[in-house]
Amino acid sequence: MERIYHTWDQWECYPAGLYELHPPAEGMTAEECRDAYAEFLRDPDRFRAGLEGVLADWPNSTEHYLTNERMNRIAWLGQAAMCHQTRVRRAFRSGFTQLTSSEQGAANLLALEYLNRFLVGRGEAALTMDEAQSKTAADLY
Repeated sequence: MERIYHTWDQWECYPAGLYELHPPAEGMTAEECRDAYAEFLRDPDRFRAGLEGVLADWPNSTEHYLTNERMNRIAWLGQAAMCHQTRVRRAFRSGFTQLTSSEQGAANLLALEYLNRFLVGRGEAALTMDEAQSKTAADLY
């Protein structure tokens, strides 16, 4: 797959606050953000809406990150969907660890579905979960 680069100033996720280190302005605590993160991922309808929003509203960020085989695209989609829907930043992604292994698996499969929508829409083959995991330099070269 051809890697597409966009500079950080073209990423829609940046002004949306994805990389901020503090809770959103709504006055949430860090613990509340982590709890909200877990609840968001447990709700497939909300998570799906966030994933759809990322693919529709953040085209530069999506291209930049989802064409990078060397990163965890499944995790990025979860973090981006959370921020898109709730403004809770990736700094609170440890909320994922509050999920049971079954809930984590379900969330990962939903993110994989949207990764594959993106890839197939670009004429690429759909991936299995193993194939979607980030590749190391040894895998790539």
